[in-house]
Amino acid sequence: MLPYALAPPTGSEDDGLMGEHDQDDIAEPARPPLTTAQAREMTAGLSEAMDDVRRSVAVLAARVRDAHAVRVWVPLGYGSWEAYCDAEFGISRAQAYRLLDVARSLAAVHGAVAVAAGTETSRTRDTAPTAAAALDYGLSQRALIAVPSRTGDVAELIPADSPCSPTAA
Repeated sequence: MLPYALAPPTGSEDDGLMGEHDQDDIAEPARPPLTTAQAREMTAGLSEAMDDVRRSVAVLAARVRDAHAVRVWVPLGYGSWEAYCDAEFGISRAQAYRLLDVARSLAAVHGAVAVAAGTETSRTRDTAPTAAAALDYGLSQRALIAVPSRTGDVAELIPADSPCSPTAA
């Protein structure tokens, strides 16, 4: 992005150049300051939305994993996973494989947590979306992608206050 953009001058002292600090005025009009209660309410809404995104990613990851495992692209006439993802969803090869990485990582996290918590009951794949929604461990996508090579460290990465933590009461 360019640091300056041309805009029609609005007055005699306006040079018509718009700096980054001016962008806020263009995006939307100034609002009155928030009260602490309003800021807390807005923050709670943002937190809820972020939790929804994490759960959605977990559901998507489980579905991607299952679709790839059964080679869903073959009966649909695609020559590869990449071709399928490009045609059906408009995503690049890198994005298609990143989804698989996240799916594998979430599965590894889930397995490590189950072992650490002593709740592992089966090595079979749980494909229910509701089970995938429970895979919210508060990790970033970057951390999730790094998980498969570090499954021994996974339990330490899970926040102690998480309901999935082996140390949670």
